[in-house]
Amino acid sequence: MEDAAVFSTLAQCFGPVGEDEWNELTESAQWSDFLAGARRLLQDNRPLGAEGQRLSDLRARLPLQEFLSARELSALFAPPSYQEKSDFAARHFTGGLPDSAVPVESLHRPAHPTDPGVPAGGGYLGDAALYVRDVTDGLGLEVPPAFAACPDHLALELDLVAVLLRSGMEGPALAFLAERFGWLTAYRARLLGLDEDASFYTGRVDLIMGIVAQQEPFEEGALNGCAMDSVA
Repeated sequence: MEDAAVFSTLAQCFGPVGEDEWNELTESAQWSDFLAGARRLLQDNRPLGAEGQRLSDLRARLPLQEFLSARELSALFAPPSYQEKSDFAARHFTGGLPDSAVPVESLHRPAHPTDPGVPAGGGYLGDAALYVRDVTDGLGLEVPPAFAACPDHLALELDLVAVLLRSGMEGPALAFLAERFGWLTAYRARLLGLDEDASFYTGRVDLIMGIVAQQEPFEEGALNGCAMDSVA
């Protein structure tokens, strides 16, 4: 699976998706391709979008248990059914509930002092949301209605990485990855406070954080030569 498809799959794990689409995505062969693509991004010494080792070389890579806990690994290989995903989203991806763990960057970063009306602990439509909206506008895209109040939703941020890669903009994709996903440390801590069925999502966050760490040696050139304002 190409790098862009890995990010698209991760986006669908956190965002709304139709039942048929989810069932197709988690079908054995397609999910196996996703796992193979994730392993490549975790272990190939290459920047995003660059050609890596052949899939036949996967056996030489470390197993995924080197990167994930046993519970996360078990959840990774047994993705939730559509009903289980919907039930989890209703309990945790909806704001204002006691067990809310909405994957929106502005909610997990301290509010900027100049953000009008944003509470001190962060809130919707903070600086992160405005930034991602500018990037989306710069690409000639529209924020989907489902994300109008939260353009910095994790699903949309992941999908933007995929869009940049598919557009041949590997440098901006890497710069966006380096700039935007530091908040996942705080979000992961929130997920850890939920029930065991959060393991699937904690594992996805760990995959993303692992990919970000793998890309760190390549980030300086991307940040210096391919600033995101070139597409915003």
